[in-house]
Amino acid sequence: MKVISVENVSKKFILAHDKPKNLAEALRAFFQGRSREDFWALKDISFEVKQGEALGIIGHNGAGKSTMLKLLTRIMRPTKGIIRTRGRISALIEIGAGFHPEMTGRENVYLNGSILGMTKQEIDRKFDEIVAFAELE
Repeated sequence: MKVISVENVSKKFILAHDKPKNLAEALRAFFQGRSREDFWALKDISFEVKQGEALGIIGHNGAGKSTMLKLLTRIMRPTKGIIRTRGRISALIEIGAGFHPEMTGRENVYLNGSILGMTKQEIDRKFDEIVAFAELE
């Protein structure tokens, strides 16, 4: 069973160039088309993830990793294409994000699990698996 399906997904950002210093510069840039530029962070990406599989996204800076994770978690919408998800999708966008050094590992697991919408019972059931995956032992 597919839990993630990404079909021909693209994401475009519009980059603004030098900020005009006055109205005349702004009008000139607007009519000459120099004030903005399309930047395609992702173009025609397709893949699927089946139940039980894990997905890791690697690449150089600026390759679109964080953009894809934001699309998968519905933080942003694609410019083109379709993303279908089944179940709860969570992304670790920044290593160490959301982990509090003054809390124990156990407390961090429960805090972050609840932030992701998990019940205490779900966290209890998956606690050992989470600890093993995160190599917190």
